[in-house]
Amino acid sequence: MMPLATNVHVEPRTKTESHSADKKSIPETGWHGSPSVPSSDGGDSEKDWMSKPPYNWSPARGPDGEELFQTKYESSCWCGAVRFAFSGDPFDAKYCHCRQCQQLHGAPFQWAVIFPKTSVRILENDSDALHCFSTTTKSAGHHVPCKVSCKICRAPLFDEGKRMVLAYPSGFKFPPIKARLNAADAKDSEAVETGEGLHELQHEDIHLAGLYGGVPLEFQPSCHIFYGQRIMEVRDGM
Repeated sequence: MMPLATNVHVEPRTKTESHSADKKSIPETGWHGSPSVPSSDGGDSEKDWMSKPPYNWSPARGPDGEELFQTKYESSCWCGAVRFAFSGDPFDAKYCHCRQCQQLHGAPFQWAVIFPKTSVRILENDSDALHCFSTTTKSAGHHVPCKVSCKICRAPLFDEGKRMVLAYPSGFKFPPIKARLNAADAKDSEAVETGEGLHELQHEDIHLAGLYGGVPLEFQPSCHIFYGQRIMEVRDGM
């Protein structure tokens, strides 16, 4: 893990950009407007940005009338006023340790997955709750790159870069999967339910039997960035 000296929060290269042999192309999701990647020049020059990806746009349909944008995932803010749809899988996922992410997220680091802008569209914007904040101008407004959140509950949703969206998996609605308990987990679960043997718990994390949101492998981070600015060690082998 190589420490980075700069504190400028740049749009990271994805695995596809780092390994040209495995480079992925931008999928066809029905955006046939102009420009091909909205706000790719950055700043606030795209005056009709709200009607283009990754916001409130209408995908084209295929020869058989099917919508080319096929929703695979959905995300929302905490209160549900703002919801987004995502087509396909993310290109990559990363942990960012820059000072900016630490302060804006109130956390030791940020977890984000990378989608093309045209693979994202808004599903709901109740009470006009969508809010954009520019870290460049340090003011509210759509000035790319910008941070997108809900102005009601203040939950962060994603960063809009010049070509990509860096979405926060904690807001995604993943299908539940059955928890798999090993022998130690089962013992811990029984102790929590009965109150007996709690002092004998061997694990900091107690996983109870039941359903929980399983994070797909495509959302598992492949790297740490700005690790030189970390405020805690993350010993995960990356």
